[in-house]
Amino acid sequence: MEQTTKKELAVSFLSDLSSMHRDRLQEIIRDIVGEQLAEVMYRYAKQVIEANPEKTTENASSMLILGYLIRVHETGDIPPENPPV
Repeated sequence: MEQTTKKELAVSFLSDLSSMHRDRLQEIIRDIVGEQLAEVMYRYAKQVIEANPEKTTENASSMLILGYLIRVHETGDIPPENPPV
């Protein structure tokens, strides 16, 4: 079955990620994300989690969405803002 939705692609990737060997994951992070960007994301996540430790799950979800939006921004696929009516 061909995966066609964002949800299906995400579920498939997360499944692959959960079974991925740690060294392979580190290689992907190093080669694709880069150490500097990974450090920026780590510091941001730490700041957010420490500010509201009781909302860890919500914050984690928001950070996953933010990571996705960063990627969409990199590809130039964020649509322009609609002008006020």
